[in-house]
Amino acid sequence: MNWNDGYVSNIDYPAAFFREQSPTHLSFACVLNGYEPVPLDGHFTYMELGAGQGLTANILAASHPRGEFYAVDFSPSQVAASRQLSSAAQLHNLTLLENSFAELAAGKVALPQLDFITMYGVYSWVDADNRRHIADFINRYLKPGGIVYLNYNAMPGWTAALPLQRLILEYAQRDSHPRPQQVEHVRALVGGLVDSGADFFKGNPDLQYRIDSLMRDKAHYLAHEYMSTGWRPLYHADVVRDMASAKLDYIGSGELSRSFPQLFLTPEQLDLLQTVPDLALRETIKDYLTNTSFREDIFVRGARRMTPARQEHWLRQVGLALTALPGQATLALKLPIGNIDVDAATYQPVLDALALRPHTLDELAALPALAGCSLLQIGEMAALLTASDQASAYFTGAAATAPDAARKMNAAVAQASLFGDQYQALASPLLGNGLKSGLVQRLVYGLLQQEAEPADTVNWARRIGAILRSQGLHLNKDGKALVDEDDLHAELCYLTEAIVRQRAPVWRALHML
Repeated sequence: MNWNDGYVSNIDYPAAFFREQSPTHLSFACVLNGYEPVPLDGHFTYMELGAGQGLTANILAASHPRGEFYAVDFSPSQVAASRQLSSAAQLHNLTLLENSFAELAAGKVALPQLDFITMYGVYSWVDADNRRHIADFINRYLKPGGIVYLNYNAMPGWTAALPLQRLILEYAQRDSHPRPQQVEHVRALVGGLVDSGADFFKGNPDLQYRIDSLMRDKAHYLAHEYMSTGWRPLYHADVVRDMASAKLDYIGSGELSRSFPQLFLTPEQLDLLQTVPDLALRETIKDYLTNTSFREDIFVRGARRMTPARQEHWLRQVGLALTALPGQATLALKLPIGNIDVDAATYQPVLDALALRPHTLDELAALPALAGCSLLQIGEMAALLTASDQASAYFTGAAATAPDAARKMNAAVAQASLFGDQYQALASPLLGNGLKSGLVQRLVYGLLQQEAEPADTVNWARRIGAILRSQGLHLNKDGKALVDEDDLHAELCYLTEAIVRQRAPVWRALHML
């Protein structure tokens, strides 16, 4: 068997940050769903399987200096990239490993018992043998009460696209060119089929968004999405059976808005689900109701239901911080389950309070507009604001950690941004999580760390323009690349000044500066 076991190995997966893998996010999801979380105010252990270039693991380790982090990938080049970033940030609580899932499952690496095991873009992209190795690894190393996060391409939502993936895989296996060229050839093939009026595409109009993705998204992502021989979309019920072998219980979704089925199911659909007593079958039927194509599942080894009083105890330890710019926070929430408009009478006072500073849920409960709201209801508001990417929940006990490790990581990310745009996130020690950040933002962050204020935004804009040119990058405005030097400089002056005036206060509130 090849060392990559059927997974794409000759093209590195893009460096990406996924906040859903954060211990903070996962423990908050447990509290929200009424299950005991893993406490984060002391030592805990964490492993990321299939860590790729390690951006998520690096950001999370820097954001949780009390935690002991491990991350593994079988690609030597990706592990080397992870170690380069970890070394530049002088990170001491992250161990990076180059091993297969089989080696880990067999106990060939000395590891502690783990509180968290997470993986992103792994479980349905590897073959059945590796899925068994993952379950065996979890069974060997996860502590009782420990949390597992895994996501996967799901059925029935992938049904119509199965023939498209098979065609891409068959074509790629016969193409001897490097992966990026294979992707270009596949684009030409699929585009030709569509343009020639192939009946398959005419009979499956819902495939248009996947065709758009194929034509638009980066080759690295597309190769990993479509060209793995082990690739297989899965039914939730089967994943539950897999995880049962490691004594895991499903407790909810890592996508927080899916905790509120009343927001995306009709009353008739909700009534139908109430007739199904089995949780795994109920979740599977829910996937049929919504034609789900991607799931984010959270499992716990020995899940323990909390009493309402115990849940309230944990909610009193949760805070909420604004991550959007105060002037851009909106009551029209864009959620993975769809767009919803929330009640202005309760949500707007929360946004107004968060614009001033982060608040605990207890503090938000004291707002006059929220009189009569339970702490759980306020926690649900926090979940939806987090799911809409406008705010982020955190645990107050863990937020008291020193910010030094996160700031060193951010300095390393800002320094790497001088040479490329691969690390698109910064670490927040308050949140115990990362914050997705664009290239210009990261460059300004680095300048704010290095140089005394007041910021010389005009000079900084000139320097950032030179960096963009050195990387062969263009700044877009209104969908068009700015090629004129004066136009580029004017736009960079505007952006730099706006970041210093509006974004930097958010960074300070999140203990990033």
